[in-house]
Amino acid sequence: MLIDSRELTDGSSLQADICIIGGGAAGITIAREFIGTNNKVILLESGGLEFDQQIQSLYSGDNTGLPSFDIDVNRLRYFGGTTNHWAGHSRPLDPIDFEEKEWMPHSGWPITRADLETYYQRAQPVLQLGGYDYENLAKLTRATGLEALALDERRLKTAVYGQSPPTRFGIEYRNELARAANIQVYLYANVLELLPNESAVHVDYLRVASFKGPRFRVAARQFILATGGMENARLLLLSKQFTPEGLGNRNDLVGRYFMDHVLLRPGLDVSFTHPGLQLGLYHALHDVEGGKKFAIVAATEHLLRKERLANFRIHLYPTGPHYKTPIGGIFSDLDGFAGENPLEKTRNNSIAMHMVLEPVPNPDSRITLSQNKLDIFEQPKLEVKWLVEDADLTHAYRAMELIALEFGRMGLGRGYSQLFIDKTRWPKHMEAGKHHCGTTRMSKDPKTGVIDANCKVFGVDNLHIAGSSVFPTIGYANPTITIVALALRLSDHLKYTLRP
Repeated sequence: MLIDSRELTDGSSLQADICIIGGGAAGITIAREFIGTNNKVILLESGGLEFDQQIQSLYSGDNTGLPSFDIDVNRLRYFGGTTNHWAGHSRPLDPIDFEEKEWMPHSGWPITRADLETYYQRAQPVLQLGGYDYENLAKLTRATGLEALALDERRLKTAVYGQSPPTRFGIEYRNELARAANIQVYLYANVLELLPNESAVHVDYLRVASFKGPRFRVAARQFILATGGMENARLLLLSKQFTPEGLGNRNDLVGRYFMDHVLLRPGLDVSFTHPGLQLGLYHALHDVEGGKKFAIVAATEHLLRKERLANFRIHLYPTGPHYKTPIGGIFSDLDGFAGENPLEKTRNNSIAMHMVLEPVPNPDSRITLSQNKLDIFEQPKLEVKWLVEDADLTHAYRAMELIALEFGRMGLGRGYSQLFIDKTRWPKHMEAGKHHCGTTRMSKDPKTGVIDANCKVFGVDNLHIAGSSVFPTIGYANPTITIVALALRLSDHLKYTLRP
């Protein structure tokens, strides 16, 4: 059932078994898992069914760290959340991404890739991705008739990516939730605060408001915070009754370790030695057994361990006839061959390689509350201090160097990157990936994380968190399929917890 909160009576009290805060990929996935059960579920969505600029303004805030996108334009605040404009790229995290790596401080999940495997498989149809075969490169090459690059398998690999249509959760699953007798979706319901008991070990109810409308409360047996990589932390920090530092924040970890993928587009320009190299496997979508797939170049686990690198991926894009390679810095000393001037190459003879790099978790990269700016509910807005480490730049440089070396070894071409000119600073076109992660990280120890392996907030017995804010590290893969997999896993855990 869909309900407009603006039509509620001021001071109303609602009651449920489960209350989900946030109607994006995580929140909608969890709600769907409880359709037809004996549990009454309330899902609270800040926006309506369509974009509303006034509601969207609640996402505004300040970037106080590295230059990045305005935070009110790279997230969407209406039913379906940011799935209303996500690109659809999908791949599970690699097994090594879950490990504690001695060369990467603050790394390590309390769960493994194997713990998520069945949930990744269940996430496939949710995201309309077709078959679950990310490690079956042969299937992709057979289906397309295209060859993969002959990469040195000790260093680099061709990895398979899935492409969602992309699934717009607010559209695709709206009617299903509207028809569900035990699910109530309240639109224009803005959670202002989580109110715990005096010892702050149990959430009693939520304080909720509709802009220029009623204020009401929601009580539940279990609460799930699913408002995204930034807002999850903000809501905990806003919930200060009995916990001045914020709910679940006794160890000052809420909001810390804010991460985003580091993008260089391009990271490397490669001019081919011979014209007409076919790379359609990498820069086009291909129909494979009911889904769409494409290929990328990625680091092997062997390489990451040997070089002590963060994980990374490379997209290969042809460049048009208008494209000009930046002047200077041809990386000819690594390619092992001589040839004609690569600056003179044209469309069929050059590619731009876009790099996506996993950052090292940084506790000083963080979400905080503004000291002087309030939103339309007179609550502090967000301040985002996105930072990267010197190690991230070192990893980026080495990744580009390895790619250039590999294309030279294969005799395909030679590469240029601005990092080869000056490896002490980021190129001006370095940017964030708009994948907000890490601010309520998962851990086996409350001294190093906000939630446990079951996504429950440490020290609060009925509060769970879903979404990318729980990621301790982020690998190179886009986060949505992992968000959905974790949401499915949390749903199973809550079904067990709530059984009679």
